[in-house]
Parts: sequence; C-alpha cells; structure tokens
Amino acid sequence: MANTDLLGLERQERLAQMLDQKGTLTIAEISSTFGVSEATVRRDLASLASQNMIRRVHGGAMRRLAVATSEAPILQRQEENVEIKQRIGRAAVRLIKNGETVLLIGGSTGTAVARELADRHDLTLVTDSLMVANELMQRDSHKVILIGGMIDSAELAVRGTLARAMLAELQVDKVILGTKAISAQRGLSAESAEEAEILRAFLHAGNQVIVVTDSSKFRQNALVRVAPIDAIHTLVTDTNIPPDALTAIQEKGVFVVTV
Repeated sequence: MANTDLLGLERQERLAQMLDQKGTLTIAEISSTFGVSEATVRRDLASLASQNMIRRVHGGAMRRLAVATSEAPILQRQEENVEIKQRIGRAAVRLIKNGETVLLIGGSTGTAVARELADRHDLTLVTDSLMVANELMQRDSHKVILIGGMIDSAELAVRGTLARAMLAELQVDKVILGTKAISAQRGLSAESAEEAEILRAFLHAGNQVIVVTDSSKFRQNALVRVAPIDAIHTLVTDTNIPPDALTAIQEKGVFVVTV
C-alpha cells in the first residue's frame, strides 16, 4: 500500500473518532484540523459514509446515529440527567399562565415539569401518566384529569385506543411533551408505532405545542417518525444542544429556550 494511502486511512480513522466525540464537524473545521484541502476532506467523508461510519450532512458530517428500538423504564430514567431535567421543567413552567388548560405527557422530563408547577394556580391539567398525576395530586391546587385506557407498566402511562379516543375530543391551551429523538430533518421520533400514535394525538389537541427534552435526544434516531419539526411551536432543552441542530431548528421557525 502506498504511503499516501496509509496516511489517508489514518486521517479518516482520526476523523471518525473526532466525530464520535464531538457529534458534528464542518468541512472547514476538518480541513483546518488536518491541514488538507476541502476537496480531500470531501473524499474522506465520502469514504467513511460509504462504510456507514459517519453520516454526511450539508457542509460537513455527523456521527452515525444508533436507532433506538427500546428505552430504559421510566423509573430508571428518572435518575438520569436529574439537574438538567429540573432546569428544563422550570423553564417550561414559565411558559404556562395561571388558569390555562395544559396537556402534559408522561416520561421523565414531563414528570420534572409537573414537579415545578407549585408557582402556578387554577390550571386544568390533563395527563396520560400515573407519575405525573401523582405529582400533581400532592399539591391539590389544580384540576387534574387522567386519561383512561390500557396502562403501559414500563412507562406507568396510559396507551391504546381508549386513550387516543379521549385525546381526540380535547382542545387545550398548551401541550407539553417529550420525544425519544429530535432533529430538524426528521422532526420528532418514537420507538414504536403505538407511541407515535399517542404523541400525534397529543400534538393535535393543543393550540400551542411545547417539546421538553434534554440534549441527548439530538444524538438519537428513534424508529418511527411522529411529526415534522414545524409541528411544534417551542422547544425547551439544555445548552449542550449541538450548535448546528439549534440553528437548523430555529430556521424552521421553532422558538428555542436553552437552560
């Protein structure tokens, strides 16, 4: 093998490692880092993409995302990124006005939102989550409506035809929901068709849709597409959101709050 070929393979290996660490890189950044032309960078990226080691995007590349087909149960996820989810919960609550009707989906971040509602009053809160309902009932300062249907024991939330039928009859001021994966290109994604259906029912029930999610969801790609990114109005996430993802989502007209 020629020495130039070996150097190229070493550079590509280092490039793949950098993308794995940083998530995304522009062609200009790669060119500057390795001291090679942008044409050489494009050839390196094409080679890595052909091996499914990276994913090409406009103006650069990003790490190859694993497709999420399962997620840890809600009780386990409650212990992950606790401080970040608290900050996201507080920021989301600041978007809610006293007296509003709010549809609040379950999940670990949705539960974090419920815990921060002590400063609001006279809300009508509708939820699919037993955990969210339990948090809200401890305060006894809001009207709480629990959607009926089949209980998903891993999520401690209601699913199925009855839940979707009830959601179809609702129209609320604000919907607050999480997502398994999010990007400007693919929008919101879910692990399964059933989860996607319940999320779509939530989306259709609100005058304003607020998505609450920590930045790790921008590095995931779940199996089933739920809705395009412009189906939501506001995104609340943490400051570790990849800069290119932030810009792309804002360009779609979504208002982004980072905490």
